[in-house]
Amino acid sequence: MTASPDHASLAHQQALDWFTRLRADDVGEDARAAFAAWREVADNARAYAEVERLWQTLELPAQRVRRTERVRAQRSRWPRYAVAASLVLAALTGVWSASGLYTLGSDYATVAGERREVLLDDGSTLWLDSDSAVDVDMQGSTRSVRLRQGRLFADVVHDGRPFEVQVDDARVEVLGTRFSVSRQTEGDEVVLLSGRVQVSTPAQHQLLAPGQRLAVHGNRIEAPHPVDAERLLAWRSGQLRVRDVPLRQVLQQLASYRGQRLVLLDEQIGERLVSGSFNLDRADSALDALLATQQLQAHALLGHLLIVR
Repeated sequence: MTASPDHASLAHQQALDWFTRLRADDVGEDARAAFAAWREVADNARAYAEVERLWQTLELPAQRVRRTERVRAQRSRWPRYAVAASLVLAALTGVWSASGLYTLGSDYATVAGERREVLLDDGSTLWLDSDSAVDVDMQGSTRSVRLRQGRLFADVVHDGRPFEVQVDDARVEVLGTRFSVSRQTEGDEVVLLSGRVQVSTPAQHQLLAPGQRLAVHGNRIEAPHPVDAERLLAWRSGQLRVRDVPLRQVLQQLASYRGQRLVLLDEQIGERLVSGSFNLDRADSALDALLATQQLQAHALLGHLLIVR
């Protein structure tokens, strides 16, 4: 019998907890007995085996370094792999604990790799990117959309009422325009294709002109700057078009379309600048081609992470 996603996530979370606990110096016999009883459940045993394989995958490079390099070299590289392993486990904890949290109860949502067009009651249209979720209220004196996660593009029609998109602490106010809003870990982003919008937080407000982009970090709004808006918004037609963009960002986007979080073991590699066009509807092939041209290796682990080195 296949475990449900919620049960599988719980088993993985518990496996991470047990793996961390058992590596401590003060583990008692009672704890080991409890672990043995927990591991008798087949789903739990499989989850723990996956965590062990993950750790071994990250430890092997460091073991080779210790065998083949001099002491000075190994001192500089071993901590990197140890820290990377710890970060991976922490990242998995965040992925499993937040699984489905932002999409639960949302009005419209997409899964990883899916895009969706939504026609609103006022005639406006929303396009949701992969792994996105929104709440919509078209009934009041102000038409309101709240972006829970991911990215949207809005084509707003004028009906005499203001239209606003809320994302974290920021509010994007328009009357009739075409623009994109994205919610990201490093900050929120607004790209204006046509029309005029005002982006506000409790501390600032900023007007945006067509062909401009701005970023929002908490209450702080960065100054807008000109961009190739059509290129940035090519995701609507299933294309990722980049010009001199850090490799890390491209890998993150392709990984997210596969429902995975990127773990890059060498941050210097992530700073390489790349250009090109990638088919988001064939994210697997696009990712394989990019990794090959960059001479990198990738391992998909536990169904949630893409580890690149």
